[in-house]
Amino acid sequence: MAKRNRKNKAKIIDTERERYHGPLITNGVSLGYIKIYPWINLPFCSFFFYWALIGETGSRQGWIKILFLTCIILNVVSILFAFSKFLINRFKFLTYILIALLTWSALVWINFIGMMMFAIVGDSKSIEGIYQSPLTPFYVILMMFLFIFACGLYAWYYLPKNQGKVWAFNQVKEGDRKKTWWNNVAVAFAGATIIPSLLTGYIQNAFGILLGILLTLTLTAVMVDAVYAAIYVKKHLDSDELD
Repeated sequence: MAKRNRKNKAKIIDTERERYHGPLITNGVSLGYIKIYPWINLPFCSFFFYWALIGETGSRQGWIKILFLTCIILNVVSILFAFSKFLINRFKFLTYILIALLTWSALVWINFIGMMMFAIVGDSKSIEGIYQSPLTPFYVILMMFLFIFACGLYAWYYLPKNQGKVWAFNQVKEGDRKKTWWNNVAVAFAGATIIPSLLTGYIQNAFGILLGILLTLTLTAVMVDAVYAAIYVKKHLDSDELD
């Protein structure tokens, strides 16, 4: 029994060395995510697709329709795929790739909400308001930059060669001066964003940009971890069985 426990412990240690998780995911991405994400995403993606379908005119490119139609197809396929526990466990690599894509799908509709809050000014509630707003390109470019930056940061931070290293910027302890400094920076940033917005009547715009920044910098951790999980299960086909 003791020998078996030592063997299992050694296996767990080896797994932890190879199976690295994003900073917001204590136990890593689970195969079970495939059963939850599509049902959350589908209503929002369907609504925005319908909204774009009736709102975009012929003079427009129709990229909003195409974007959300892609998300709908992805989520419907994932829902059908998730009905079979056998398929989930049999094709684990594909399951984790789907989870990464579903996370991207969630990021799309969340950022779209943030963009509407930030870019649409006044009483305009149509798709045309998004196209006509001068703030739309700024929001899109900013979120794309943050998305690429966050994906690159998480991917590099959790490379195998970096595992086990102690990184100064991630070592924040209770009562530490660094934690106090970060808290002060967060409070100052929130205050500098929200207070002027309250005074000028642009609170909606402030919450839109904050929503986009926060979710773009956090959900990308799930995406990167799902991709790493796919790489891991491709090498270890007998791991991560779904209960």
